[in-house]
Amino acid sequence: MTDTMHDRTARPAMRSAFAITSHADLPQLARLVRALTEGVDDVRVYISHDAAGVPGVESLASDTCRVFRDPGGRGDFSAVERFLALFSRIEADGGAEFTTVLSGADYPSRPVPEFLEALDRSGDGLLHNHRALDPADSDWAQHEARQRYLYRWRPVRLLGASASPRWHWIHALNYVQPYLRFNVSYGPLRVGTWRGRLPDGLRCHGGSSWFSLSRRAVQHLLTVRSTREDVVEWGRTSLAIDESFIQTVLLSAGTFRFVNHNGRFIEFPDEGFGHPRVLTADDFSRIEESGAFFVRKVDSDDSAELLDMLDVRRLRTSPA
Repeated sequence: MTDTMHDRTARPAMRSAFAITSHADLPQLARLVRALTEGVDDVRVYISHDAAGVPGVESLASDTCRVFRDPGGRGDFSAVERFLALFSRIEADGGAEFTTVLSGADYPSRPVPEFLEALDRSGDGLLHNHRALDPADSDWAQHEARQRYLYRWRPVRLLGASASPRWHWIHALNYVQPYLRFNVSYGPLRVGTWRGRLPDGLRCHGGSSWFSLSRRAVQHLLTVRSTREDVVEWGRTSLAIDESFIQTVLLSAGTFRFVNHNGRFIEFPDEGFGHPRVLTADDFSRIEESGAFFVRKVDSDDSAELLDMLDVRRLRTSPA
């Protein structure tokens, strides 16, 4: 056991790893893998494909792309567990100087080498963050932050995709009594009960669930995952924890320096129930103006023209 771990950590770290969670749209996923790796040295892609997702993802496996099947989920700790599982696999392969988390519905909007150079200058990476329970700093309404992370949540009833919007009226109960909280935004009907505090040593931070981290930040997360069961339990029983767990653990440590931005162009419609809008060619000029390194969300059909335009910009040549 000791010899094996020594052999793994003795390998030189790859320059960059991309940790991708996916579910469907294999043509888009294949295009993303190609865009991340073609003409770029010392980069590897790690895909965590939903165990209930569309079949055939194994066909993407190669020397620069490893593919795994993992349980999916939204709004609970399963999303964080998928990130951490990919981080462990990257470490087992020798680690990466930086690891970037993407979804299968993301795409580079600038040349990948430019992005890698920005990471080299970033300190410990790109991590959008704010003090979630500080009214002067938080990007969120305080009632939202408090009910996400100061209540202990449990699922009580599964809801289908069509049923969930019809249950949104139940959120009104959160404003008329202090004892229970209800949520249907992330699949099941969940009920929350007050707990009032985070584990010792943690200060609640929030932010985007898409980020890029240095190797030492990744290693710190894996250490906390294996040594702080109280922190893991808080994560398992919180809501939308993928928008807080990484930020809370890393920024509470006080030893990391991040660029406070996720480097992504994302748009959320007013009535999207937390889902980003699918981008099209009409968004291209605003994507260019944003300076973002990646866009989200795209798909192989509605975004086909936009993807071609992004390839021209990314490759500085016409797409094949």
